[in-house]
Amino acid sequence: MNCKIEIKNIESVTVATMRYNGPMTEATKYFPNVFKAIKGKSNGAPFFCYYDVDQKTGVAEMELCVPTAETPNRMGITTKEFPKTKALFFTHTGSYSNLPKTYEMIFKYIHENNIKIQTPWREVFIKGPGMLIKGNPDNYITEIIFPLKEEE
Repeated sequence: MNCKIEIKNIESVTVATMRYNGPMTEATKYFPNVFKAIKGKSNGAPFFCYYDVDQKTGVAEMELCVPTAETPNRMGITTKEFPKTKALFFTHTGSYSNLPKTYEMIFKYIHENNIKIQTPWREVFIKGPGMLIKGNPDNYITEIIFPLKEEE
């Protein structure tokens, strides 16, 4: 596992999205619904958008997002645009099972540097398991993006 930290400008992105409230470990089961709603026509890496996570129960309020120019054709799946933003940007390379360690490092970095973040934050799945072949988890790449709070 390794993690790279940067501050970047993140471009706006239009996505097909589905709200999800439940165990984080179950969320990936619903991603196929979003892909089917746009007939598989994505134009970027899929991501989770987190609004709230209960650390004790693992239950999250989140959106399952797939970048696309398509209009979804299923109930419960809508189109949304996330605006351009300045963000704290982390690249996690390795198994998803190591993500909790990466998040510990991220929150320590945020605290030590007095960085103000806001929700929702994203986990972007750049390289992960395929539908048929899981691949080597040590080679998975996940971008974790925390929008910075604008100065008031």
